[in-house]
Amino acid sequence: MSKVIFILVSSLVVVSCVGKHKPEAQSANISKQIISPLEISGDTTNVNPSDSKILWKGTKMRGAGKHEGKIALKSGYFITQNGQLKGGKFIVDMQTIEVTDIPKHDPIPRNNLKNHLKNADFFDVGKFPISIFQITEIKSFSKDSIKVSGNLTIKGITKGIEFTALNNKSKFSSTFIFNRFEWNIAYEGSWADKTLVDKDVELTIVIMTE
Repeated sequence: MSKVIFILVSSLVVVSCVGKHKPEAQSANISKQIISPLEISGDTTNVNPSDSKILWKGTKMRGAGKHEGKIALKSGYFITQNGQLKGGKFIVDMQTIEVTDIPKHDPIPRNNLKNHLKNADFFDVGKFPISIFQITEIKSFSKDSIKVSGNLTIKGITKGIEFTALNNKSKFSSTFIFNRFEWNIAYEGSWADKTLVDKDVELTIVIMTE
């Protein structure tokens, strides 16, 4: 049995719960990198990294188990024109990835999974310490509901991504699911090793401005 299978199966025993994604979680639309014809200009508002949060959830064995964690937002800003959100850019510190569903009093499986997520099998944070999301277009549905289009760069791979979000005064939030294979976030082992962890990752993003 490979190291990755041992870690994941052991963790499944520790967690011992069903790991379905949130029913309200949307599936993000993924496309080729979006080429924006014009640079977005306007008033800039910095985000507050300490009050913001990025939560991740991954399932395995078709939802038979799950793991959850968090990643820190390093920096970012929003661009507005006449009070309307038009753009922004956000940098995520991938070296801060944490596992939160395994208790701290079980440090061995907790650290094993965290370190495995950090190594080249998944996010390779030594080589790619940051991920970047840059908004290219905003479409408003209502006062608070918007559709966000932008470019997401993970592991040096940039793809277009589109999802709906809530934007209310100083708070921007969204929960969506994306296919990690699109950014080569995958253990390069056998087919069984690679697919033991489900391809979909759920992100909950809450970004607060200063």
